[in-house]
Order: sequence, then C-alpha cells, then structure tokens
Amino acid sequence: MSIIFIGIIIWWRAPILHGEWNKQTVYVGLIDTWYGKSNDSHAHAMWIDDDGGEGIIAVNRISNYLGIKPVYAIIPEKTPQHLIDSLLVWQRNGAGIVLHGLRHEKWKDWNEQQITDDIDQSYTKLQELGFDTAKILKIIVPPHSCNTRAIRKIIKDKGFQMVTGASLVNPDRLVFQLGRIRITPDTDTTEMRKLLQKAHQNNCFVILGTHSSMKGAFSEEKTKEVLEMAKEIGFDFIFQLTGTNKTTVKSRMKV
Repeated sequence: MSIIFIGIIIWWRAPILHGEWNKQTVYVGLIDTWYGKSNDSHAHAMWIDDDGGEGIIAVNRISNYLGIKPVYAIIPEKTPQHLIDSLLVWQRNGAGIVLHGLRHEKWKDWNEQQITDDIDQSYTKLQELGFDTAKILKIIVPPHSCNTRAIRKIIKDKGFQMVTGASLVNPDRLVFQLGRIRITPDTDTTEMRKLLQKAHQNNCFVILGTHSSMKGAFSEEKTKEVLEMAKEIGFDFIFQLTGTNKTTVKSRMKV
C-alpha cells in the first residue's frame, strides 16, 4: 500500500510519462517529491537532442519551422566535420551546446579522474573545433545516461547540472539532477498533452529529449507535433538557467 502511495505522490509532484518508469525515474522522482513545489513563476521547457549524426539536419529544420532553438549534446570526436561546421553556425545563431562526453564512452565504468579528464578534454576539443565555450550551458548529459556517485560528485563540484535517464518532469530549473521526457515515434501525443498541461499548471521545467540520429528512435513529424504542442500550451523555451553554479544549485542528494 505504501509503495502505491509513494507512486501517486511521485506522479503528482514530478509527473512521469506512462510506461517509462525505471530505477532513475523512481530515485530522482523521490528526491524531487521531497523538494516540493516549483519556485518558478511560470513554466519553462528545453529541447535537448543527443547525437552528432545526419539527424541534426532534421532538428535544425524543425527549429527553423517552429522558432524554437534546440540544445545539442555534442560528442566532439565522433561528429563529422561537415556537421561540426553546421553546429558552429547554429551556435552563433542561438542554439545551445552541452557536454556529452568526448567519445560517448561509459562513465559508470570509470574512476573520478577519468571522468574529470573526459569533461575537461571535451571542453578543450570543442574550443579547438571553434565553438564558443563561454556560451556552453552548465549542463552535462552523461553518456549512456550513466548515473553513479562518482559522476554526481564531479558534476556537482564543477558547478554543473546533470541530465539523467529519469523520464519525468522537473519541479523547477534549479534541481541538480534533471529528468527529461523523450520524444520517439511511439510517443502518445494525447498522454503527452496531459503531461505538459499538468507541468504548465505547476510551473514546472520540462526537458524534451530526442535522439535524432538513432535509427527507429526519432520521428521528425512527431517531434514537431510535440514541440508545437508545448509552444501552444505556453512554455517558455529558455537556455539561461538561473543558479547553475555549485553554490546555488539546489541538490537534495548526498554525493
């Protein structure tokens, strides 16, 4: 009975899209439930696309059509140069960039020094490629949704927020671990609308995620439909998160 009660509370405080519960969802949902109500005055949203393959062309096409700037989680040493050239232009035109690992290797198998080195090398490589590293958002998307004590400690100590594999809505923009809702070809837009409406009413922060270059995991039309829905509902698509340094990010977990 208590498990059912906890599940109801998590859904109410940190809404979870039906059918996408996992270990991280429950864990982060419990933390966000303990945290409580949003401190934001209105609802915000962000669109993060993982990948550096040809799918980003479709992402840019959707962006131009809807007037919503995406955030790209780039893998510096795995993205072809012709796509890097496009991403450089898009960053200058307002697209966001976040860290996603130098080669997209599994951090959960690494020690703290290896993870730290990978983050630092990602920054250096992005700078070498011509990206404006001063404008890189203070968010890290760990490769393969890895989430360990070591990873959390390093990201927090560096003053970043982290995007996890938790499929949920965030209470506001200041939570340390940020869940996201994936848009796939199988996304139920009716359920998604209900989720977004509830999040908007509660002034929540929704991260909508896509994997544009992963075969079978991306639909240009479905992505466009969900983003258009979020825009119509009234979400403010933002990049600059307040309080993203290590002294002000509200983390409710021991690392």
